Amino acid sequence: MGLACDFMELITAPTVVMADHPNLQDHLRRELEWEFSQGPVDLMYVRSLVSSPRLRSLFVRAFSHSALAEAGDTFLDSRTLLADYPQKTMAISLTNYLLLEGAVEVVDEYSPNDPSLMKLQVWPYEPGDLNEFAMAVAVALSYTPAELMAESRISAAIDDLVSEWGYYTDEF
Repeated sequence: MGLACDFMELITAPTVVMADHPNLQDHLRRELEWEFSQGPVDLMYVRSLVSSPRLRSLFVRAFSHSALAEAGDTFLDSRTLLADYPQKTMAISLTNYLLLEGAVEVVDEYSPNDPSLMKLQVWPYEPGDLNEFAMAVAVALSYTPAELMAESRISAAIDDLVSEWGYYTDEF
């Protein structure tokens, strides 16, 4: 029986990484080597290889902090033709959020046009430490499939954003 195992080809076990994985772009190129050999790759494949960074989302009274980074629609607005909402979307690491939690005013009800609020996403790592590619992937994955289905303009903006790296969003 031991000899039969010697003739079997070993396969690489799939793993899911976070967007702060060192050299994420190279990692995905290796993992999706066959798909890239066929042409541009649907970002849906990345969803099975990289986890969403969004641990929590909440509306808060807008505040300033050096650890905040553009995320969501705000990130897309600054890089594509997507128009942002009055409430900016910002991301912060869980570590920094826990340090600020008592000082941040969470809002349960708000007017849709109130610019004094912001959407805050809590991520497991420092969003500001990501390079442009990793941040684009993290922002794309921070949207749930339901959010993308409800707002086709977001998928189109993500498609524009990730096309420079050889990805598209047809099935994303």
